[in-house]
Amino acid sequence: MEHTTALLDELTSFIDQLTQGEKTFGPSTALVRYGREFPVIAPKPGWLRMGEKRNCFNTATTYAVTRSDIFYVEGYALEPELPFPVQHAWLVDANGQVFDPTYEDTTDHLYFGIAFKRDFVVDMLARNNGQAGLLVNLHLLRRQFRDPMLLEDAIRGSMALIPRDRSSGIPT
Repeated sequence: MEHTTALLDELTSFIDQLTQGEKTFGPSTALVRYGREFPVIAPKPGWLRMGEKRNCFNTATTYAVTRSDIFYVEGYALEPELPFPVQHAWLVDANGQVFDPTYEDTTDHLYFGIAFKRDFVVDMLARNNGQAGLLVNLHLLRRQFRDPMLLEDAIRGSMALIPRDRSSGIPT
């Protein structure tokens, strides 16, 4: 499925509505400011083994801390079978292509999130007693990134390394 601008607008509008409930800087505000669409282009690589459903944060984190050729991403995925976006974690390569270790068929999915570098994920795991999840962990997010500039500093390298999808109209 080729993602239409309307579908992306629907997803970003959903996230924007969530910001209304955040009294301080939170995950939805972070996604509105720093998130972007990631395309599903390549077939799943041979090294990717499927993890348990509903365990995306742990599964994606496991790959992210053991491989240097991918980035950990958190945000929302829009699955065709579901009528609403779900908080999700997945992986992307240096080209921004999605590798999802929990959804079998990602052909029709839409992904919108923030990419994090390996070293940052490892550091946050250590600070959070091994608990996976960055944006979904409000305590960690507020403790580590009470100011948006702190998060911006943390993601600057990873988001700049991954080119944006030229078809989305979003500049690199």
